[in-house]
Amino acid sequence: MKTQAKSAGGLCLLLFTLASAPSDAQFQSITAGAGSPAAGSQLTFVNGSSFDISSGFVQPLVYTLVTNFVGTNVIYSTTNLQFWSLSMTNPGSAAAGSYLVCEVLSVTGPAGGVFSIWEQGWRIPTYTFPVGVPPVAGSNRLDVSDIALGAGLPDGDPAGRIPLRRFTATVPGDYLLTVKLLDVSANTVGGEPKHTPSEPITVKFTTGLDLVFTRILRSTGGVETVTFKQSALTNLYLEAKTELVQNQWVPLVGPFTNAPALNNTTTLNFTNPAGTTRFFRLRGVAP
Repeated sequence: MKTQAKSAGGLCLLLFTLASAPSDAQFQSITAGAGSPAAGSQLTFVNGSSFDISSGFVQPLVYTLVTNFVGTNVIYSTTNLQFWSLSMTNPGSAAAGSYLVCEVLSVTGPAGGVFSIWEQGWRIPTYTFPVGVPPVAGSNRLDVSDIALGAGLPDGDPAGRIPLRRFTATVPGDYLLTVKLLDVSANTVGGEPKHTPSEPITVKFTTGLDLVFTRILRSTGGVETVTFKQSALTNLYLEAKTELVQNQWVPLVGPFTNAPALNNTTTLNFTNPAGTTRFFRLRGVAP
């Protein structure tokens, strides 16, 4: 499948230098709990101060391929940020019998953008939030507690470790997701929730490209092996030159007919005269 983007930043590396950009492989979890397990206490994002926009935290959304029932889309995506609920065995958890959900209050971002959340295994977005459109009540709550673990039962553990939710965006730019926690259980004497809602937090998501050289190697005979990530882009050129002061980069290959995504890489071999140093870069072009 051929995919294109409007532009991509150029990267250049000296031959024999191995370089890799920070990838978003590190898993992050925003944990949910309560100030006290007592009935009437307030829910809280236990480590929310580390993820709120005021902390400087930014979750990247990487340009990649996502397959759904419509086909294969190229969108900005991450599964490396999750909302989890603490078990009763941990300090700071919500009360037995509570059931925690995360309610989306607003999504802001670039004009025309759509921010979505996909449950694991779904091939269409589970929750969709067009930028500038208020979330629809009743369609803006994602489970944080896990019913499969007994959450919501009178003595059930409010724990939740629902994995691999995918966050996606359709247009490049910065997205601000504002959410709060609610207890939707009814296990008090009066049938009310055990906890009051949390204060909201706002998490910043920023789109980007996982476009990087991962291996540059010269073997005997001047054969150079160049390996790089394409970030689902086909409209790229791999270029080289022998002196950094030169103005002219020489295209070696590109554009491409396929576009590996995620951690998949492209490996190419070239021959260069012995004793010659070469610099490489990846350059994106407008389609």
